[in-house]
Amino acid sequence: MKKRGRGRGGAMSAEETALAARRAGLLDAYTESNTQAMSDSDKFKEGYSSKKKGKGKDKSRKSESEESPAPVEPADEEPAEAWDKEEEIIDSWEDIEAPEMPVPVKVKQEQRKKAKQLKKKEDQEKKKDDTTSSVIEKMENVTIQDNLQGHQEQFKTSFAEESNPSGDEVKADREEKKAAKAAAKAAKNKKGGESVDAQQKSDVKAETLTEEQIKKREEKAKRKAEFEAKKAAEASEKGSIEPGSVAASGEKSKAELKAERRAKQEAQRAAKTQAQDQKKVAGVSAPGAPSNTRVPDEIQADQEKVEKKIAKSLASHNLPPRAKAQKVAPLFSHLHQYERETAVTNELPVTGGNIHPSFVSLGLQLIEGHVVGCERKCFELLRSVQDVALSCVTEIQNLTQVEIFKEIDNALKPNLLFLKQCRPLSISMANSVRAIKARLKSLDSMSADGLEAVVEEVKSIFSSFCEENLTLAAQQISLTAGKMIQKDDVILTYSENELIQQILLDASKEKKFKVIVVDGRVQLRGSQMAARLIEEGIETTYILVSAVTQVLNTVTKVFLGCEGVMANGGVLAQVGTSQVALLAESVGVPVLMCCQSFKFTERVQTDSFVYNELLDPQEVANTPNHSNYLEKWKDQGSVHLLNLAYDVTPASLVSAVITEISVVPTTSVPVILRLKNSEVSY
Repeated sequence: MKKRGRGRGGAMSAEETALAARRAGLLDAYTESNTQAMSDSDKFKEGYSSKKKGKGKDKSRKSESEESPAPVEPADEEPAEAWDKEEEIIDSWEDIEAPEMPVPVKVKQEQRKKAKQLKKKEDQEKKKDDTTSSVIEKMENVTIQDNLQGHQEQFKTSFAEESNPSGDEVKADREEKKAAKAAAKAAKNKKGGESVDAQQKSDVKAETLTEEQIKKREEKAKRKAEFEAKKAAEASEKGSIEPGSVAASGEKSKAELKAERRAKQEAQRAAKTQAQDQKKVAGVSAPGAPSNTRVPDEIQADQEKVEKKIAKSLASHNLPPRAKAQKVAPLFSHLHQYERETAVTNELPVTGGNIHPSFVSLGLQLIEGHVVGCERKCFELLRSVQDVALSCVTEIQNLTQVEIFKEIDNALKPNLLFLKQCRPLSISMANSVRAIKARLKSLDSMSADGLEAVVEEVKSIFSSFCEENLTLAAQQISLTAGKMIQKDDVILTYSENELIQQILLDASKEKKFKVIVVDGRVQLRGSQMAARLIEEGIETTYILVSAVTQVLNTVTKVFLGCEGVMANGGVLAQVGTSQVALLAESVGVPVLMCCQSFKFTERVQTDSFVYNELLDPQEVANTPNHSNYLEKWKDQGSVHLLNLAYDVTPASLVSAVITEISVVPTTSVPVILRLKNSEVSY
């Protein structure tokens, strides 16, 4: 083997020269590719001109390579790679052979859906073609039959044409109308893209329909003529025709059908009224039925007709009318405002009146504010009603010849009317009077027992009602509420309430807790309750309603009294109660309303504007420090003083209502009303 490398003389061997030539070629190729760089578009335009040229070049290169054989390299070296070999030139991208990519699953699904849709469309088109062909065949048959019928009619009417030339004109007009309709429908079908076969179908249908209508009219005229002939025959035989006679065809006439419908309607109305009467007797109104409740006169002070009606009823009972208030707030102009200066008792005669003395004294106490609290008002009213009932019974000479309840009711009407003129009746007062009247109806069956028995029955009725609904009910509520009060509780209450006071006093005998009495102007009745609790040894705090937020963090329970509970769960109570309940509910303190069940009412009220009691506005002007800044408020036209008695607490702010029955939510008020009205023992 010969050694590679230079000789001593410095001459290069053949292998070294070949390697140098290769390196020079690589360098030239590198420099040419850098200097003569071309963009893809230029290469496509110039370098990739055509596929044939590329093939020719390849052939020429092959021939050149064949003519000039490559130099044989030594056996020791490996064959050099054809790095300078040019790739095959392609004219367009479509000629490039690339491996097929797999089709995604979603694409396959879409393709399948499209194929199914195309198949459905093709099937529908085939069905349409089949139906159209069948319809065309049917129409051809129909047209043939019509032509036959037309020829027959022509033969029948050939003799009538000569005598009645006007028939041709009528037929011609009909044919022209039919042709115009057919042309209009054909134009519409062309616009909608329908075929000519569909147009023929619609034309044939129109013709057949008109012919059917003509036939029906002719048959109707024949039946009418037969019915009239039959009617005339019956009239000639009987002399009169009964309404609702049967037609010649055997079917019921319109008169008979109308009479049957009327009878059904009347029967339905009678059944409906009977059901409503039964529900009214049971005390339950039908759900969804329109209520027939009359708007009371007490909330229609701005209606002249109502005022005239009240004045007329007062004159019939020899009672003086109420003086009209001088200034009433515009928002409450529909309510009567009661003022001490213009009270009804000022013009009431001292002697010779038909008002019972007990009602006169009660009216004066209500006006002056000496009788407050719903329990106290209710008790005093029942005592006055008892006095009137007893005096009425003792005045009756012969009980067997007179209806006792009717006499008592007639005697109570003027007294109650007088009391309403002094102050409106609260919910508890109205409910108690209604319940007492229902119990007094039993006196008519005792007329034969004698006067003493009737008097004892009257006393027992009033005493039992007061004991059940005022005394025993309050005791039961006190026991139930006392179990809810825990040791070291902080109880918050508002203003003065006899029931709440009894609950706190009874619970203080067994447990030790604190009480916060909240009060508000104008009456400031909570101070009397706070003084009573302090006397009994209960730790009591007295604050105004404006400071409730400062003590709510320490309060555990809120006990409130009320004047009545509505059917929708709203609570009517002394003004300011809703504010206390709202603040307590905002911090999560439970609000418990304590109320006897006889204070529940079917009335529904959501605000304090529709129904309320307007007290004397002069109480607002009178301040405790005797600084009369509003002494001349009546002389100023833009100033109105408002002294409301009640407000409505929504059912959402009341956690529960404590009654003598049990602790119930506000949603159970209608259930208790139904039980009481149906006289179910519970």
